[in-house]
Amino acid sequence: MVRIWSELPGARLKEQIADAATTLWLLFWGSLAWELFQLLAGFAEAGRMVRGGGQTMIDAGRNLGDGLAGIPLVGPGLRDVARNAFAGAGTPIADFGTSIEQFILIVAAVLALLLVLVTIAPWLQRYLPWRWERLMRMRAGYRAIRAAPGIGRERIDEVLAMRAVARLDFPTLLSFTPDPLGDFASRRYDRLARAELASVGLRSSS
Repeated sequence: MVRIWSELPGARLKEQIADAATTLWLLFWGSLAWELFQLLAGFAEAGRMVRGGGQTMIDAGRNLGDGLAGIPLVGPGLRDVARNAFAGAGTPIADFGTSIEQFILIVAAVLALLLVLVTIAPWLQRYLPWRWERLMRMRAGYRAIRAAPGIGRERIDEVLAMRAVARLDFPTLLSFTPDPLGDFASRRYDRLARAELASVGLRSSS
């Protein structure tokens, strides 16, 4: 079973809310960036129209040249003159239209990317390290504690209690037992063990 959330209800709810909020944030700003790109890319139609006008002029020269080619003696020469004249006028227009279209598409992509970077990148910069740290800590704790072979429950609780007393701060310990040091000295390990389990997002198996 793939574990992606903590076992404790409070920690699990916090992680699920963060995951859901991140998903909604990504969908909202991602769709907004896509709409911005489509809106700006629509202006590239002007470049396509200019390019189409230039291409139409080139095609008209080609058709005119084909029509003049049938004139005896001078037909081939007139065909070349017509084609070259119209191509000379239409090619720069078509190239200019292509440049306009490409420029508008590049600007649209850059602005959409900037919107994504400004809105999504800071969020992920905070969310991903926090979420990854909690996930790795919970999975490592599960492998180390729950999958420990050949060790009795009492011994595991003792090790967990020792870690809790040595590692957790006093406010955290006091939230699980009113006398953390007394519990450890008296070998009452259950509440201290729960504190250590909770620190990695696991609940007591009892």
